Order: sequence, then C-alpha cells, then structure tokens
Amino acid sequence: MLPIGINEVISVTKNELLNKAKTIDKVSKDFQELDKPINSFIKGKENRSTNETGGQQDAMNADKMKDTPNPEKKQTKEAETNNKENVDNKPDKESNETKEEKELTEEEINEKQKAAIKEGIERLKNGEVLTKEELGNLGEMMMDQYYISQGYKPLNKHRVTGLDDKKGGFKTGIDGVYEKTNPDGSKSYVIVDAKFNTSQLSETNDGKQMSDNWIDKRLDDAVGKEKADEIRDAAEDNPESVKHEVYHIEPNEDENGYMHTDTQPVDSDGNKTGEKTIVEYFDVDGNRVEPPEKS
Repeated sequence: MLPIGINEVISVTKNELLNKAKTIDKVSKDFQELDKPINSFIKGKENRSTNETGGQQDAMNADKMKDTPNPEKKQTKEAETNNKENVDNKPDKESNETKEEKELTEEEINEKQKAAIKEGIERLKNGEVLTKEELGNLGEMMMDQYYISQGYKPLNKHRVTGLDDKKGGFKTGIDGVYEKTNPDGSKSYVIVDAKFNTSQLSETNDGKQMSDNWIDKRLDDAVGKEKADEIRDAAEDNPESVKHEVYHIEPNEDENGYMHTDTQPVDSDGNKTGEKTIVEYFDVDGNRVEPPEKS
C-alpha cells in the first residue's frame, strides 16, 4: 500500500495526461476539418484541369474530323452534281427537231429534200435495200417536189428532209397536203398518200386509208386546226376543189433505164379510180429527166 501523498500525485498526473490526450485528439480533429476545404479545392482544381484538357482534346478531334473529308459525303455530293448536269445537258430530241425546222427556210428544206432524193435513188439503183422508214421518207420527199413543180405549196407542219427523218406521215398519218392559188384567186387542195412499188392503201379502224373519214380524223394534226377547217369548208362549198390522190413510185426501170412515178385519183371511200398517169422519170443518178419521146 502506497502512501497517501503518492496516490494523490499519481491521480493528479493521470488526470493531466488524460486532459492532454483529449486536447491532442481535439487538435487532430480540428486539423482534419481544416484539411477538407484544401483537399476539396485541390481535387476540384484537378477535375477542372482534366475537363479542360478533355474539352480541348474533344475540340481538337472535332476540328480534325471537320477538316478530314468524308468519302461517302463527297461521293453523294458528286453524284448529285453529276445528276444535275445530266438533267441539264440531256438533249431534248423533240425540241431539237422543232428548232431545226424553224431555222430552215423553204428553200433550204427543198434543197435538203432534193439531195436526199438523189441519195435514195442512187442507193436503190446500186441494189441496196432501204428500210420501210427510208422508203416512206423517200416517197414523201419526192411527192413534195413533184407537187411543188405543179404550183402547189406544202402545208404539212412536219416536212421530211432526210431518209432517216422521224417526221412527216409517220407522225400525222397523212403524207402530204398541198394548196394552190388559182388565177381567179380561189384555192385548190390535194391530199396525197405516197406508195412505193406494190404497196397499197390499207384498212384501218377509221376506215380505209385516204377515205373521207380517215382523212378528217388526221387533218388537224397534219396542217393545224385553222387550215384544216379551211379545207373542210372548201370541200363543202366545192367538192371539186379538194382532191385525193395516190403518188406512186415505180422502182423498176423501163426500157430506157429510167424509173418513174405516177398519180391516181382516190374516191371518198379510199378506192383508187381511173387510170394512172406517169408524171416523172428519174435516171440512174437520181436526177429528174424529161419524159422519153414516144416513137
């Protein structure tokens, strides 16, 4: 058993040590509390730095992607441009044909027809087989030139000017419509269909070719509504002023080596009537020649 004095000293010392320990513990906690704002500040700064760096990198990547060409987008843009150019540059065949017709004068059309006629006849004489379309065009051009030589004016809106043309009777059905002004001021008309060799007038849903009904169904397209009505009125007032004929090309040479053309009247039902009349002769070079003298 320790003396009473020593016990008191120990008790006091123990209490002091406990108090000091509590003080140290409190100070430590206070320091920890002080560290929190500093750590938060440091951490926040680090986060901001990271975000800024990442944002800058993202921006750099975006700029890089923007500057790098996109092959698919480029191809699409090129395709759109090419399509637009193709549409803009696509030739309009119908417009080109109409433009050519408007640019050609009557004299130029006639000269082109004469050259094409000569070419066609020469090819036939050389034994070449022309297509159905080429023969049709040849017939229409020869027919034009014959009726012009007889004082008529072609009225068709689309006159053929070459063997490979796509105009004329192929579009309207009527090969030729012609008008002549007589000395007394009156007008005469002749509506004609061109036939080659053994070709004949055919039956159609509108009646026989060159019949009144067949012609009436196609006259507006051939010469226009206004001129067609003039012809209808003329036929009603004086039936003799409007004739229907077949212009026929005989390719077989006669004893003189000439081929010839002839005409034949057609009645209101589309039937050929009367005798054929030979109207032209052509030599081996496709030139029109005077009829041979009868012995």
